[in-house]
Amino acid sequence: MYIAVALDGNHEPLLIAFDLGTINRDNSWLWFMRRLKECLGDNTEVGFISHMSDSIDFAVQRVYPDSYHGYCCKNIAEKIRASIGSNTIVNGNDLHWLDNIPIAKWVRACFPRVRFNVKFIDIPVVVNWLRTNTHEFPITTIIEMVHDSMQPVYLQRAAFGVHFTGDFHGLLTPYALKVIHKRSIHSDGCRITHIVGDIYEVSKYSTTESVQLDRGICSCGKWQKCGIPCEHAIALLQRLEIAEIQQIVNLKLSTAVYRNAYQTETVNPIPTLRHWEIPVESVVALPPRQFN
Repeated sequence: MYIAVALDGNHEPLLIAFDLGTINRDNSWLWFMRRLKECLGDNTEVGFISHMSDSIDFAVQRVYPDSYHGYCCKNIAEKIRASIGSNTIVNGNDLHWLDNIPIAKWVRACFPRVRFNVKFIDIPVVVNWLRTNTHEFPITTIIEMVHDSMQPVYLQRAAFGVHFTGDFHGLLTPYALKVIHKRSIHSDGCRITHIVGDIYEVSKYSTTESVQLDRGICSCGKWQKCGIPCEHAIALLQRLEIAEIQQIVNLKLSTAVYRNAYQTETVNPIPTLRHWEIPVESVVALPPRQFN
């Protein structure tokens, strides 16, 4: 099962697309990635976190050649545990495959403009369960099960979005409000120095960061990571009293975008057989012959 998952404005995993096909086949992943691009549109800027797979690399490079593609840290950790097994002494040969991972593929360190907490995105539990427990079912049955399981998730989040409340009159998702509250607490005690123009230095304890309000960046990197001002930017905003914090949070974290996503989009129904796309190179497999 091929699965594409993203994070919504409330930092919850959102199933974008899924497909059933042959495991680790270049052509299958290429087909899936092309259909994903049709769904997202040509002008959508995306980055990819995936399991270690040459076939996924192949597809991403051909369909999204300008995007960043890194390996899921959780998947790498699972492979390390599998390689070590129950050995109390780690043999370097057991982990030789780690040397073959280019530095640029390490998501935690190299994700563009992001250096904090980018590890992986969880696959929705219900989809993960179906992926591992339905091998004996017909393809159409599995697809219907995924559809029927995910549709209530969309409806539940749509209902949840209608009742968003918060300190900023429900303008931001609960996730964004939680992050702002935490960073506001950490902003206490910051010392601010004006450098030039919109550039300020914000110091706390032994660290000093550079903040540029007009560009929405901080040298700590946290503001750029998720679109929410870091503690240094919040301290500066509170000192200058020139903007409401919620007004400079990335639009994707607003309740308006969240509601729109779940009120206007549903899990697409399964098309009938006459609408299926049948590959030209498909081969009809005949049942095995029986001999007396």
